[in-house]
Amino acid sequence: YFERNAADWDALRRLHLPEAEIEAAMRDMLGERSVGVFVDLGVGTGRMLEVFAHLYEEGVGYDLSRDMLTIARAKLEAAEIAHAQVRQGDILATPFPSEAADVVCIHQVLHFLDDPSAAILEAARMTRPGGRVLVADFAPHDREDLREAHAHRRLGFSDQEMAAWTARAGLALCDTRTLAPKDETRDHLAVKLWLAERPARVEDRAEDRTGSSRRATAGAVQ
Repeated sequence: YFERNAADWDALRRLHLPEAEIEAAMRDMLGERSVGVFVDLGVGTGRMLEVFAHLYEEGVGYDLSRDMLTIARAKLEAAEIAHAQVRQGDILATPFPSEAADVVCIHQVLHFLDDPSAAILEAARMTRPGGRVLVADFAPHDREDLREAHAHRRLGFSDQEMAAWTARAGLALCDTRTLAPKDETRDHLAVKLWLAERPARVEDRAEDRTGSSRRATAGAVQ
């Protein structure tokens, strides 16, 4: 499916997604705080690496489709985003080291998976303590035709499902938003956004407090 549709992927997504609104909400959820490493699971044509390029020092995207990766590389090059790269890999078992990502993004990928919760587990594994996982996908719907026409395995996700999956993965769900179509006559699906955080370890919090205290003392001396 992805090989057949790679070249028209961005246009295909716009058939049922208000992309500009979704991307603005995702940026708002993450905020403007700079991060070190940003990972996109199911990178597709590289759009999320473009959207958040101003936030991260290093971006990495994984996808199984060589055709998608070819397009993603071309788009990143055209946008002159040199601090991101894309790699072929199974998003449920990446070679990315554990606890090394500041933000992991899963954008419109879960509904293609047999076991969406496995992607949440992998994202949590990759995320450092204090890091965040940002998920965007469809709200529950009844569009059965999408299974055949667009290879959807799941027809959206509820807050209850996401809360259970993130808790199982050791993540704390801290923000949930629903973006509903404004024009009821258009064939758009509602989209859900979830932001979860991997809690910092006790020793990490203690180190942060000590570091903050030292910085404050140093500033007072100066």
